[in-house]
Amino acid sequence: GISTAISCMARDCVVLAPEDFVLKHLSRPNMREKYQQFTFQDYVKSHPELRFCPGPNCPIVVHSDEMKAKRAVCSNCKTAFCFQCGMDYHAPTECSIIKKWLTKCADDSETANYISAHTKDCPKCHICIEKNGGCNHMQCYNCKHDFCWMCLGDWKSHGSEYYECSRYRENPNIAHESVHAQVMTAREALKKYLHYYERWENHSKSLKLEEHTLENLRARINQKVMSGVGTWIDWQYLFTAASLLAKCRYTLQYTYPYAYYMDVGPRKELFEYQQAQLEAEIENLSWKIERAETTDRGDLENQMDIAEKRRTTLLKDFLDSSFYSYVF
Repeated sequence: GISTAISCMARDCVVLAPEDFVLKHLSRPNMREKYQQFTFQDYVKSHPELRFCPGPNCPIVVHSDEMKAKRAVCSNCKTAFCFQCGMDYHAPTECSIIKKWLTKCADDSETANYISAHTKDCPKCHICIEKNGGCNHMQCYNCKHDFCWMCLGDWKSHGSEYYECSRYRENPNIAHESVHAQVMTAREALKKYLHYYERWENHSKSLKLEEHTLENLRARINQKVMSGVGTWIDWQYLFTAASLLAKCRYTLQYTYPYAYYMDVGPRKELFEYQQAQLEAEIENLSWKIERAETTDRGDLENQMDIAEKRRTTLLKDFLDSSFYSYVF
């Protein structure tokens, strides 16, 4: 609402005092300055083509000719956000859907007493393993078994099954049960929500963990450069790979709210198929980046190309074409 509107004090009069009138009657300079600041904020908030950058302590105002859900990047602090709703950019999920999802996460995560696990047991030797990197392709330090952090399945099967653990499956028996139908429906709804929430939260954590991986990589490359092993330009491709990984994983994270609210049917099956392909290539890329010093450059760049193509294909197929060009 407009916080600077001052109406006439006469009874039942709705006439608003003009700005120059108010300023003339504000004697203290600090009050005049605050009033002008609030007036400016009200103007920006009420203008359909203007948005304040949501970045921390950033004063920049972003302008757009179109009031659409498109990706805006602040020229000052580089914060990327959705111009229409002002939240973090959320393609392919629509503004109304991401608002519902974030509200649900804030309510249900505590209600269900759900906390994403930081440790899991190796499915082969059952030793406790802590996830300290962003990659979901895990290798047990004890028995060297390769498995998926999300579903604990054998990693070898993920290649042929298109990363099946990313796809949620309804319980076919629910529709045929009658005695405890309401209870079972509620349980199934919670199970479905936790399935998508766990993956949403896991990729959010992976993004943060991969920031630390990048910092460690930067330190190792600095040592190599100081030792005369190449220059910063020679190693730039690794930072490009890390940047692409973050972009791909960020998109993947926002595919889960999209999938959660999709109706069951062929379109959802196609979406989850492409989602699974994207997730598989992202984990392959993450695995190679975390082992950058032993990864062939050509192999890494090829994996980068595959991951980016998976990402753009999914967005082209499921993002509204009217603002697809603004995604990148």
